[in-house]
Amino acid sequence: MSFLRINNIGKTFLGERKEEVIALSDLSFDCQDGEFLCIVGPTGCGKTTLLRLIAGLEQPSEGDIILADTVIQGLNREATLVFQQYSLFPWCNVIDNVCFSLEMKKIPKKTRYLEARKFINLVGLTGFEKALPYELSGGMQQRVAIARALAHNPKLLLLDEPFGALDERTRHRLQAKLLAVWQKERKTVVFVTHNIDEAIFLASRILIMRDRPGCINDEIKVDLARPRDRRSQGFLKLHIKIREVLEKILITNTNNQRGAL
Repeated sequence: MSFLRINNIGKTFLGERKEEVIALSDLSFDCQDGEFLCIVGPTGCGKTTLLRLIAGLEQPSEGDIILADTVIQGLNREATLVFQQYSLFPWCNVIDNVCFSLEMKKIPKKTRYLEARKFINLVGLTGFEKALPYELSGGMQQRVAIARALAHNPKLLLLDEPFGALDERTRHRLQAKLLAVWQKERKTVVFVTHNIDEAIFLASRILIMRDRPGCINDEIKVDLARPRDRRSQGFLKLHIKIREVLEKILITNTNNQRGAL
């Protein structure tokens, strides 16, 4: 049985003039327990909307989201969403940011600090427990956000382009760190990105979305051994394959726009 099932999801919004805007339509896929699933697609195809639906921050207009055989209705307390923006509390130091969900659960301070330090160490920030967010680099802040998400102990970790604002070298380091955390914790991960290289480096499987409205266009299993060499022939061939699919989606959208004029 699939751990996460997305069944014929649709999402419609009201536009500025009260017209209906169909963001997602007839979108379906499964995700297995412990899988690292990446989703790529053109800007505006509904990737972030999909994550918000899975997290229960918004509700689908149609279809069901099922996690561990339970239909998600309202806020999904078994999932944690990490945004591209770090979303840290600026008045709290690292350990108190990581402890936030544990504090909300009324866990005693000594116990939650012990638990938080485990995840701070896991993301490589031991020694920075007392630092405030403004004293950290962007990459370090994002590691705090990931540690905080893990401390919540979610069944499902959702990441919305968490490394998109970082330089390439920092992004590569954090990709490797995230993989090390995933291999240790074996959380189920759904990771949204625009970056093809990032998706191939991280994913067990890649879903490619198309837009107008958003739905799954292709599914690609990544069979490359880990750790992955970005310069290998297998990596480069997969990169070209995904890029060609995205280019076809772009050409189709352009032709459709011209036909509508």
